[in-house]
Amino acid sequence: MKIIETPKGVKPQGPYSQGIVANGFVFVSGTVGIDPKTGMMVSGGINEQTKQTLENIKAVLEAAGSSIDKVVKASVFLKDGGHFKDMNAVYSGVMGAHKPCRTTVATGFARDDVLVEIDVVAVQ
Repeated sequence: MKIIETPKGVKPQGPYSQGIVANGFVFVSGTVGIDPKTGMMVSGGINEQTKQTLENIKAVLEAAGSSIDKVVKASVFLKDGGHFKDMNAVYSGVMGAHKPCRTTVATGFARDDVLVEIDVVAVQ
């Protein structure tokens, strides 16, 4: 098992890793739309947060020797189910023709400024 940590990803806000490689899989922790350079949530709404979240995930995957097109499972957590259509449009644009398995749920967050959180599992 190998812990993945990159300055291009969001610094963990608690006792967890950005990612872990185990048995040829990369597990990326729940990630939000924080700009790693500033440590602040990106401005804008669901579109901007979804894009930044996926960029942060890409950074962890790349640090682990993987990539976004190797994602096999994604879990998406939305603050408001009404954001699904917009999130899905951004997500589709980043994933392109690649369509991993996915679960999407509407849920609350500990932080009021978080609109979306995504975690993924990829092959290395």
